[in-house]
Amino acid sequence: MHQAVPKTDAPVDVLDRFAGATPELARLRALRPELIELEQRAYEVLFPVRTGPGPATGSGPATGPGPATGPGPATGLGLATGSGPATGLGPATGSGSATGSGSATGSGSATGSGPATSARTVPGTVTDTGVSVAERAAAALAVAVEHRRAPAVGHYRALLDTATGETATADRIIARAPLDGDTATAATAAKATAATTTATATGAATPGRIAAAVAHARLLTHTPARGGLDALRAAGFTDPQIVTVSQTVAFVNHQMQLAAGLALLATGDSGTGTDPGAPSTTVAGGPRYTTDVLTWRPAIRPLAPGELGEEHRAALAGKARVDTPYFRTLGHDLGILAVRTAIDLAAFTAEGGLPRAERELAATAVSLYNGCVYCASVHARLTARLHGDPAPVRRFLAYGSTAVLGRRWKLITRLATGLAPVPATAAEADVEALRELGLTELALVDLVHCAAFFGWANRLMLSLGSVEGEDQEHEGRQATE
Repeated sequence: MHQAVPKTDAPVDVLDRFAGATPELARLRALRPELIELEQRAYEVLFPVRTGPGPATGSGPATGPGPATGPGPATGLGLATGSGPATGLGPATGSGSATGSGSATGSGSATGSGPATSARTVPGTVTDTGVSVAERAAAALAVAVEHRRAPAVGHYRALLDTATGETATADRIIARAPLDGDTATAATAAKATAATTTATATGAATPGRIAAAVAHARLLTHTPARGGLDALRAAGFTDPQIVTVSQTVAFVNHQMQLAAGLALLATGDSGTGTDPGAPSTTVAGGPRYTTDVLTWRPAIRPLAPGELGEEHRAALAGKARVDTPYFRTLGHDLGILAVRTAIDLAAFTAEGGLPRAERELAATAVSLYNGCVYCASVHARLTARLHGDPAPVRRFLAYGSTAVLGRRWKLITRLATGLAPVPATAAEADVEALRELGLTELALVDLVHCAAFFGWANRLMLSLGSVEGEDQEHEGRQATE
């Protein structure tokens, strides 16, 4: 088990660690300072730290001595709890079929060691849905392994080792070896032990739940369009807990793709170990992709409008989101929803940089790669409306990477698409071609943030529901309100 060392005053930011922590990286990230803070807050909400006995309370990670430092910092057990309205978050707009206007506010930088604690209170409520730190860390570690990002593997491995008090679980995840209950009949095995798989108040988790979380993480990471929930349910995860696990897996995928993209901008190397001379990743369009308005059906019961408190309404930021089953489904975990809303807004509506239509084009490209028909329809519509000419957008939906788009759009979709695979395949040549066309550093940073955000958004949309008319995995998949 990793030994804790005294904290220092050195600033710590997990995304910096994952992307390489170079001076050039810091310079590029500083072009969008709000996103530096928000990305760290999202991490802190999903992986809250406590020190001392008992669960942490309040709206953010506990501070004080305890967490280990170094490349793979360990943290304590437990989940932060508490309630209160979200602060520092403006109304959200933009991606994920959100509408409205406004801006997120706030400043400050993360300080301390180990998983950093923000200089300000993390906005929103850090909800304890009952998913233990061990289950979250195991899922995150599985994602980091698949993305081949060594600093993230070390970080989440240390988090898991500390949460479980042993190293064997992390060893097996890194080696991709079976976990207890992680077999060809994982759902059947989990049903037999469901009665004993509830996480305890101290943050402990049984092997069956950890195995189910890891299996779900691998599924959503590699084949998000096939993301079913049966194994999680069989292992004893409730609907709110399923939202938390899916948010955790989707967020860490976003972290890995964002780290790869920012490292590529800063150093010319994404850090994924892929061959920079390999052909660019492409996407295929087809008749199932459309700009028509589609209907998304939740796989679990969304919160009813009457169940939404003021904190939910602040996090959802507008009537359009309150009326949408997707966002009310995400409302089962209010803490991460509030910060995710702010990241969405900051990435897609910040002034300057990449034109908004091209941010939406990047979202559309990643959605095509991940097979998210609903996301592609929403963001293709936005692209067409903002661009003023729907013809190239329709060609892109129909023919994917082979569509006639014009050089600028062709290169934008090529870089966005290259950040979507696991691990990312985008290369320095993709960035240099855009620089030669005149894209500024700020525009490139925007492009990376928007593409990486849809590594998060697509996985939630695909795992928590389906487009009306698609084949259902079982009769209970389309829940009614």
